[in-house]
Amino acid sequence: MLSREQVSAYHRDGFLKVGGLFSDDEVAELESEMRWIVDEWWGEDSIGWRGPWRDHYLPPGEQKNTKAVFISNPQYYSAVWGHIIFHPGLIGALQSLIGENIVWHHTILHGKPPERGTPFPMHQDYPFYPHNGPNFVDCLLHLDHTPIDSGCLQAVPGSHQGGPLEHITGDHTRPYLPPDTYHPDLLSSKAIPATAGDVIFFSYYTIHWSDVNQTDQWRKSVRIGFHTPEMRPIGIDQQTPNNRLLVAGVKFHDQEPKLTY
Repeated sequence: MLSREQVSAYHRDGFLKVGGLFSDDEVAELESEMRWIVDEWWGEDSIGWRGPWRDHYLPPGEQKNTKAVFISNPQYYSAVWGHIIFHPGLIGALQSLIGENIVWHHTILHGKPPERGTPFPMHQDYPFYPHNGPNFVDCLLHLDHTPIDSGCLQAVPGSHQGGPLEHITGDHTRPYLPPDTYHPDLLSSKAIPATAGDVIFFSYYTIHWSDVNQTDQWRKSVRIGFHTPEMRPIGIDQQTPNNRLLVAGVKFHDQEPKLTY
């Protein structure tokens, strides 16, 4: 369980880095399994998020010269990654932040290859999986050491308090905040370097971004999303699997329609 100071910091800033939730052996196994998944199943890569935001974050001529590897639901390929969503250290920390009852929502790798790993523009995670409440926590589990120049997470302290913001969306891109207002040159953010095994907990309302990986090492981190059972997805059937898996506590009868035959 987290300390009162840690819980207060999370609710004040909208993010919190915590170490020591995973043993060195656990981190080594998770990293090894993820490398296997990348090599065996999803070795292809892309430039990352497309869209005109790249003109504001990358130098001329470099807008398409980045790489990224994204893998959703690694538990489909490795049982080790299925077990992780019930990890007692991870769940215990979440219970300190949002209460005893926890629902798992998603797991996805964000892999930045060496020297050219893609940046991400300023955004909130809310537009990707909107729900009708604030108690949605993204947990960024680091599989590699992540110094600032590897493109670590950078967050805007206190930005979660403003709730959901309007993003630029469309088939040409993923949601991002307008660069003429929300850009690292205009809005102060805090870099959060991490070591392998560290977890950054952050609200899906928190504005965050990350820069290019300029090191000669991979920067692999896995985002795992959780929320409280009473929250409802917006625009998505509540009966979909990634809104129903309880990983801690109980779900009361009025928090989900009953299944009848």
